[in-house]
Amino acid sequence: MKVWTSLDDFARCDTGCVLTIGNFDGVHLGHQAIIRQAKKIAQEQNLPLAAMTFEPSPVRVLAPNKAPQVITPLELKMQLMQELQVDELVVVNPSPAFLALSAEEFVQKVITSVFNARYVVEGQTFSFGQRRAGTMVSLQTLADRFGFRAFLVPAQTVVLDSAVGAVAVSSTLVRQQISLSQFDKAATCLGRPYVLVGAIVAGKGKGRELGFPTANLQLACQQQAMPEDGSFAGYVKIAEDWEGLWQEKQFHPAALSIGRAKTFVTDHPLLLEAHLLENNVESLYGKWAALEFMGWIRSQRRFVSQDALIDQIEQDCRDALAVLI
Repeated sequence: MKVWTSLDDFARCDTGCVLTIGNFDGVHLGHQAIIRQAKKIAQEQNLPLAAMTFEPSPVRVLAPNKAPQVITPLELKMQLMQELQVDELVVVNPSPAFLALSAEEFVQKVITSVFNARYVVEGQTFSFGQRRAGTMVSLQTLADRFGFRAFLVPAQTVVLDSAVGAVAVSSTLVRQQISLSQFDKAATCLGRPYVLVGAIVAGKGKGRELGFPTANLQLACQQQAMPEDGSFAGYVKIAEDWEGLWQEKQFHPAALSIGRAKTFVTDHPLLLEAHLLENNVESLYGKWAALEFMGWIRSQRRFVSQDALIDQIEQDCRDALAVLI
């Protein structure tokens, strides 16, 4: 997959392309259906598949206080799109001028002039142009004028609660499930477990002192969606660098923790830690880790003594294994 970091750099394909545009945050089942349909058309028409996404999202530019948390940092989004066989990925930093384009200007200046798109494939909630005035209906109307075809991919639905029935998969729905620590439901929407990714950095060594050494994670994206503070069961992949994480096949069972060390310190920075449920774990400092969340164990709380904390960590490890086995 070729990656372009601006529209100005993109090498326009004279023969045309199949194009899909969106934030694609999460690359969830709905996004996957759109990209797979676009890939099917591209293969049938012998055209490259191009995708355009945004970093940061337009909402973060126009209304930063209203910007939602990120499900998939850009690097992870790129990895997932590569796995879905996107040929050309253009990552746009949306300037105010870009976001001020009218729907018609967007089609003329971006879809037609930059990409030379012959087919555009989108979901039913797709919007574009200033104030998101463009919809799939207007896209199909403009497609006739500008000489390309627009395809609508229906929303993908899942059943997360039998009492509610089928619901449409969306990035908002995924964030809700993550915030509620409903990792099985988030995974249903994503088609894979939810992952936090980052570098392993040195901590204060308190876990090792207590007999439970942890890998301390520094997130690659500070705006990534996280559940409420607590202890969780999950798996950890470890590699020397970011690229190696996606080739790594070994998953280590772990007790995961998100929270603030309130028992022994007065300042409370947020900590993301993983205690591998294995013996003879080597030093992991300087490596990269992907934490896959599989289940919630308990909320975070303050402990009256070190012994009480040790007893609880031991129970957390037993509970994590019960979830994972």
